[in-house]
Amino acid sequence: MGKERGRGRRNHQSRPYNKSNWRGQKKDRPQHNGGPRNRSAPQQKSTLLENQVGITEFTNADAPGFTGILKSRFSDFHVNEIDTEGHVLELNDSTVPKAAVEVVDPEKLVEWRKELEEVIGPEVWKDIASLAEAKFDPKTEQKVEIDVSSLDKDKRTKIHQLVKQLYTGKLVSTTMGQPQAKEKPQEEQQVKGKEEPLVPPVEEKKTIRIMKPKHGRGDNRWNFPGEYVTFLVHKTNIDTGEVASTLASRLNLRPSQVNYCGTKDKRAKTTQNFSIKHRSPESIIKAARAIRNVFFGNFNFRSTTLRLGDLQGNRFRIALRHIAKERQADIEASLESLKERGFINYYGLQRFGNSASVPTYEVGVALLKRDYKLACELILKPRDTDIEFMRAIRAEWWEKRDSAAAAAKFYGDKFIEKKLLDGLARFGETDYSSALRQIPRNMLMLYPHAYQSLIFNRIASRRIKEFGLKLIPGDLVYVEQSEPMEEDNPVEPAETEAVEETDEDLADVEEDVDAISLEEESVFKRKVRPLSEEDIASGKYKLSDVVLPLPGHDITYPANECGAWYAEMMAEVGLSSELLKHKEKTYALAGAYRKMIIQPNDLKWSFRRYNTPEDTLIASDFELMKGIPITPEPSEEEAKYLALVLEFSLPTAAYATMLLRELFKQDTSTATQMQLEQEAMIKKEDEEPTATPTETRIVEETVVEPEKEVVAEVVAGL
Repeated sequence: MGKERGRGRRNHQSRPYNKSNWRGQKKDRPQHNGGPRNRSAPQQKSTLLENQVGITEFTNADAPGFTGILKSRFSDFHVNEIDTEGHVLELNDSTVPKAAVEVVDPEKLVEWRKELEEVIGPEVWKDIASLAEAKFDPKTEQKVEIDVSSLDKDKRTKIHQLVKQLYTGKLVSTTMGQPQAKEKPQEEQQVKGKEEPLVPPVEEKKTIRIMKPKHGRGDNRWNFPGEYVTFLVHKTNIDTGEVASTLASRLNLRPSQVNYCGTKDKRAKTTQNFSIKHRSPESIIKAARAIRNVFFGNFNFRSTTLRLGDLQGNRFRIALRHIAKERQADIEASLESLKERGFINYYGLQRFGNSASVPTYEVGVALLKRDYKLACELILKPRDTDIEFMRAIRAEWWEKRDSAAAAAKFYGDKFIEKKLLDGLARFGETDYSSALRQIPRNMLMLYPHAYQSLIFNRIASRRIKEFGLKLIPGDLVYVEQSEPMEEDNPVEPAETEAVEETDEDLADVEEDVDAISLEEESVFKRKVRPLSEEDIASGKYKLSDVVLPLPGHDITYPANECGAWYAEMMAEVGLSSELLKHKEKTYALAGAYRKMIIQPNDLKWSFRRYNTPEDTLIASDFELMKGIPITPEPSEEEAKYLALVLEFSLPTAAYATMLLRELFKQDTSTATQMQLEQEAMIKKEDEEPTATPTETRIVEETVVEPEKEVVAEVVAGL
């Protein structure tokens, strides 16, 4: 008889194995028995490649490239946030602080009781003592209420302290406020001989309620040194937003009340800072038990909350597998070149989705041109990169245009597609504008911002291709003492990056532009200035100082040939800077600036030997804190494979994959990386034809390893 399945549990093994439902499934493995293997590469879906989004140039195209496998495992990619003071945040303290309760001397408590006798007499104290000894009864209201309207805050605090210290764990107290009307004197109601209607001012009646605590709850009075508790979150294979929303749900908060400085990679091991107001570390740890692969620690307290952008950047530790041993000299040369010249600050592929048939910037163009029908159809259009359940929903809507039926097939409400379908069902199948407004603005603006990113990438490529790595008159630099105004998007589920500056940030900029007066409308234009011949000759500026605009209606463009390129590229799709002002404020793009070249800080590297694809090459914060050893490095004679381990820091809004691309001199898309790894494994297998059955299993498993599951839509999972 087969095993019984748990009640209410879905049968995840009801379908054949595929990458979209791998959890808990047994993989079908062909029996080879020494016969020839099928060497054909897996069928590739129409995923975006770098040259399709303007990523084409290098800072040193002559430097030798090499092949390395990125993110073969989650443990190959580590990201640690760098705070505003330049400290790299590491999870290394699992202590859970307790509330600091100051114990009052018993003699002082006696003095307080005498001082408060007018409000709390012997009979009241007797009632309080009886309540403390009574058994908890959820069916009755067990409480003692004391009118303390005549007492100031200090005396009310003394009552709370008396209850807490005399009846620890048995009673809790809280101050209740209730507005009450107070009649004005008659003379105040007479104004110039006329009697006005009685308008009683509000006076608050205050009551201290003393009651039995519910089971599992104690005194929730805040007794910590700051209003906000901060803590580090170390996570693996989960979005920052998902951690925040789950915490909020468990702590009875809105998601916006769980704050962090920026999102980090999903498919990685990352550490970052969070802050929450008036929730104890103990309650946060308890809520965290509901989240898998997440660890909390390093609790602290502060008077203000964390905000998006409150960081200097990120520290990366990355292992690149399947490095050719004979290429070590070339690799060293490439790394030295990177250290000297930096890399082009392109927007990475995750900015544009992973579907070549429907890149996110096409939706952005439709929104900017006010073609809301086309925008909706592009968002809901079927594509071969979809995960299984999404493919069926899109296909049904595309054929039947029944939004309510399609929306009903979703579990939960986190998908943009679900929100759009709900809007169409609510407002009508042809009210596309209203339906789009059902999508939160920060999510909706992913699309116009993707179009801005495409233009930036294309301009950067053309600028490097035509003028190389030299400064030219008209290049833009920030005005001295001016704060950079870059924009980037961590809200989208970035598969290979930690990117901090947000679309919400740019949205705030755009709203600020609308708020300022016309004579001040050029405030953002004055953030930069063009370089003159004298500036260049002075040697004061480097190419890494140059910024390129993201197109907008209130932005300064380069005072050279590059400035004209913006108008040309926008005209290709029927747009202009003026049209980006947009009649609907939601879609207006003021513009922003972004560095063209980034130089990594504190770049280090080393080579690491290993034997199997499952070997752990970099210790995570959690492993270091708990003293968990990673896979020992084999000797040079025993080792089968070689990895390159990189460490470097990047400022906010820079993509680590673009740094790696400068080293590889090849496409860094997920599809390319998977194909390269399969080829590397097959090549290694050919070199070892006598592989044992165990070794053969590892080779086959690596090709379909669950960690390589490709997310089908940039907005799926938000």
